Amino acid sequence: MKPFQNKAPDRTYTQSVKSLGLTQVSFHSSDIRPQEMAASDPLTYAEAMLEAADEHLNGDEWRENMNNAFPSEVRPFGSVPTCPQVALMADRSVTFDPRQTYDGRSVSKGEAVAGSLVSMEAPEVGVMVSARLSILDHTVQFGFTARSMEQTADKVLNDLELTLAGKIAESLEGQPSVSKVYAGPLSGTPAAQAEDFLDLIAVHLDTFWGRDISEFGVLVPVSLRPVLNRAAQRAGLEDIDDLVGTRVQVYSGPDRGVFLVPKAFAMLSFRENSEGDVWRLDISRNSSTLSWELEVSAVVDVMATAMVEVKVDGSDWETTPVALPIIKQIVLADQPAPVGP
Repeated sequence: MKPFQNKAPDRTYTQSVKSLGLTQVSFHSSDIRPQEMAASDPLTYAEAMLEAADEHLNGDEWRENMNNAFPSEVRPFGSVPTCPQVALMADRSVTFDPRQTYDGRSVSKGEAVAGSLVSMEAPEVGVMVSARLSILDHTVQFGFTARSMEQTADKVLNDLELTLAGKIAESLEGQPSVSKVYAGPLSGTPAAQAEDFLDLIAVHLDTFWGRDISEFGVLVPVSLRPVLNRAAQRAGLEDIDDLVGTRVQVYSGPDRGVFLVPKAFAMLSFRENSEGDVWRLDISRNSSTLSWELEVSAVVDVMATAMVEVKVDGSDWETTPVALPIIKQIVLADQPAPVGP
């Protein structure tokens, strides 16, 4: 057969997938041996991707990296999140936006009771992060290499990381323990924007919840990463974590601003399944599109609603639990005009 000349397939290779109860038939125009199918077999590709993703997401390295970004726990199957409680060792006047307490009263300003515990409320809604990758047969049967698989796997894991962080930012926005400030948009050169960003963090850092930026987790929109990376390069630093002074996690999706979360209070609680894995990975056959579907999912609870006992009307004996603002959301936009007459 001449080069680039089409030839009708005249050989077949049949492979049974017992776990899925399926039989896959591949048609080829060359000699076929099972040991030589690895570079063109869609199932081999899909299984390799599944194994690599499972090894990374359900391994110790992922848990360590997640805990570096935010204090996290992985709780056993069927258990409830562990709510951290931190002792409030000194009196503190806490100013709130008017909000309702559990008994219907509105507290605008109160004095926290010394010696009480700042506890975290369990979230009402958990976040399920899920993603899917379709591996079409015709895109794999032309062949693939170890490097091409590595590039695909890295892209999948990076996208999953950004999606998870975006869902965490979405769940934080609007929480009673989040105070929002409008700082205006960043402008100027990347170096000037990075300097303004660092100044904003320094100004809005609440030192009552942490003595230094290293005691906070920082969530920033992915659009800020190139700016901060450029500033880190100019300063001769390795990455943006060294520039800011703590682990900086970028997120995808709508720009919700910058979140400063004290590591001593806020926490992520991941659920293990019955097999002890945080991430569930499944592979299935989609016969309608002639593809293998790789699905990844996990469930996480964001423990970021802090409650504290506050004295009511200066009383020494009457207290009520109220939400304590411990998370700062810095919106990089102008404050919207008030609505109404």
